[in-house]
Amino acid sequence: MEEQTGRPIPYDDSFKRKIRTIKFLLLGIILYLFADIIGKWFVPTWESVPGLFSIMIWCISIALGFILFYGYRSIESRGMKIAAALTFYVLYLIILKLCGFYRYGNANLSGYRISVTLLPVIGSLICLMTRKFLKWYGACIKRLFNLETTHSAWFIGAFIVLGALLIFLFIGGYKLSGCLGQQGLDLYQLRTEGEINHNKDYSEPFRHYDRIFNDLNDVQLEAAKKNGLREAIRQEDVAESRKLRKIETNRYYTVEELTHSMPYLVPKAANLVEDIGRAFQDSLFNRGYNRNHRITVTSVLRTREQVTQLRKSNVNSTENSCHCYGTTIDISYYTFQVPEYGRTASVEKMRQVLMQVMYDMRKQGRCYVKYEKQQSCLHITVR
Repeated sequence: MEEQTGRPIPYDDSFKRKIRTIKFLLLGIILYLFADIIGKWFVPTWESVPGLFSIMIWCISIALGFILFYGYRSIESRGMKIAAALTFYVLYLIILKLCGFYRYGNANLSGYRISVTLLPVIGSLICLMTRKFLKWYGACIKRLFNLETTHSAWFIGAFIVLGALLIFLFIGGYKLSGCLGQQGLDLYQLRTEGEINHNKDYSEPFRHYDRIFNDLNDVQLEAAKKNGLREAIRQEDVAESRKLRKIETNRYYTVEELTHSMPYLVPKAANLVEDIGRAFQDSLFNRGYNRNHRITVTSVLRTREQVTQLRKSNVNSTENSCHCYGTTIDISYYTFQVPEYGRTASVEKMRQVLMQVMYDMRKQGRCYVKYEKQQSCLHITVR
């Protein structure tokens, strides 16, 4: 009865569902292969792709295959399909952004970021163009060999050759793994830092910094009196003083939350700390690291009230401190601000680079430097 009325029998419905499932899974696999091939072009041969990242690409590809295959089947109008595709693509990019996909991993994953971004476009083209392409390809084969039926061995052989070419295309794509590794690093560095550098890191010589930076307090105090305020200033007069300039966290250095000092310096000292931060960043960049590392200023100007208060809790502090004249800063050699993107340096590397910068500044006669072991900082006075 069901066959006479034209209704499909349950077996036929089940079979069609299985075919559709195979089709969307096949679409997901093709999308994954596309993403994996393009992604591995940018991964050097000595590096590996994190397993969790590969699983994430698998999940994205299969999910896209399901959404695109069944989504296009449910929309009949071509205009609606294009509008739906554009809307979905925008939502797709927003979801990737919110999930932190573009922030995961290092520069070696640049190819994956590009390919996964393009997956909806590739999937849409496959869904919209595959049937038309196969019809056009079949018509060309029939005209080329003067075939009257699609059951000919020539016709079947032509489609087998097409499938073999696609398989070899994927295999050949994998053969190119790592071929764009350096370009991927350049692309990532250009996007995150705005510049490209191919400089390589090298080992820094170990030095006894306490022997190199040993300018005593008497020497620094003389320079402080010469270049700074005439005497210690009261706390309420600091902000109104024309001889002092307020320093704040910027692109070259970070000012730590100050408890026993105020962020004010004479202009000459303010220029010095900015030059130190800039030279520190340039030195790291020349070694192949992201330029946006920053030093940390831990102590600046001390007022009369702050000196008195500090002497109560620190027996090593002096009443006539260099910090009272607005010429002296403390820069930590263990606390640094590391950028979120790009190649970052270790604390030991940043410490060594900071020491080299201060060695050069001191050699140029711009400052005196004392290596403080207990406070883990460099005590610096402008000259």
